[in-house]
Parts: sequence; structure tokens; C-alpha cells
Amino acid sequence: MVLDKPSGLIVNRSQTAKTETLQDWLDDYLGIPNGGISDEVYLQRSGMVHRLDRDTSGVLVVAKDVETLQDLMAQFKERQVSKKYLALVHGELKDQKIDIQAPIARNPRNRLKNAVVADGKFARTVVERISVKDGFSLVFAKPQTGRTHQIRVHLSATNHPIVGDPLYSPKALYKKTFPKFGRLMLHAQALEFKHPKYGEKVHFEAKVPSEFALFLS
Repeated sequence: MVLDKPSGLIVNRSQTAKTETLQDWLDDYLGIPNGGISDEVYLQRSGMVHRLDRDTSGVLVVAKDVETLQDLMAQFKERQVSKKYLALVHGELKDQKIDIQAPIARNPRNRLKNAVVADGKFARTVVERISVKDGFSLVFAKPQTGRTHQIRVHLSATNHPIVGDPLYSPKALYKKTFPKFGRLMLHAQALEFKHPKYGEKVHFEAKVPSEFALFLS
């Protein structure tokens, strides 16, 4: 299944999640854990091949059987999946295209965040400028690796944090702009991978949320 996840929906169950999560809904829809599936990894993930942050919207893939999950997870691990995100960032990007290669690890000063750290894991994000308007830049971000919060960390490290990001943008900027948009301005717009059964490339896109409309005109 390919889903269009809305911003604000928590993906995974946890002790801190006080509302229903996407994982709860998937368990109900797929009949987990009473659907005859005994694979531990599948049950732990409720078929979800990958994850999106709570406030990120867009394309998310769910496997309906164990073999599909294994195939698609392998494609993600081997970097065979093409991912394209739409993001609105603070500031005007001067370059049409930037290739960010900066290692990422847990922030040593704040365990809730990640950061660019010298001995972190290799991470690469290609960023392409779409438009510049009113002190903001609309960009495509194409992660070549899959580190936690990768796009958010990389854009913040280049002094272009994502609008509406409470973790990685300066507090003053966040408080000034969040009321206008009401969300993290990051959207998983497109995903392309090899069909696990038929072998051909398949491409999926999620409709661009209305909050981005002003910067697409």
C-alpha cells in the first residue's frame, strides 16, 4: 500500500504517543496480530517499510506481506529508492543546487536532536532551489542516505532551517513563522522503487499540501 500521510499523524506507537497512531490503524486494517503473520519484524513494524516524522506529510509505503517487506526494506538499505521532498526554508538560497555531505549523529548536547557531528554516520542530501520569495526558499530535497531527521539537520546546518521546525530552527524564527503555516513545511512528495513482484520501476506522488500553494504560484 502507498499512503499519503497527513502532517501531525504519529507513525509509531510509543509510551509518549497519547493519540492513535498510523501503526494502530494499520494493525486494525491488516488484521495484525491476528492475521496469521508470525514474522517478528513484520509485526514490530506493522508492515511499514519506512517512517516519516509526525509533522512531515506525504508518501509512505506499507507492505501487506512479509516477502514484500523484506524486498522493499532491502531496497531502502541498498539506496535503490529515489526520494524527493518539498521543503520551505528560511532565507534565500544563492545556489541553484547544493550537495550536502555531512555526517550525522545524536546531538551530544541534546539527546532529543541529531546534529552534524565529525564522527557521525555518512549522510548526503541534494538540494535544488525552486523559487525564492519574501525571504523564504522553496526547495526539493533528495536524500541519498536515510539518517534520522536528515533533511532537517542538513538544511539547518546550512543556515536554512525548515519553516515550522521546532527542533532545528532558532526559537525566534519558529515563533514568528509557525502561526502563519501551522505545520512543519516538509512534504515527502515522491517515491520511486522497484516493484517487489513485477520488477519494474514504479513512481508515486502525493498531492502538494495547500500550505505550500503561495510559494508555488
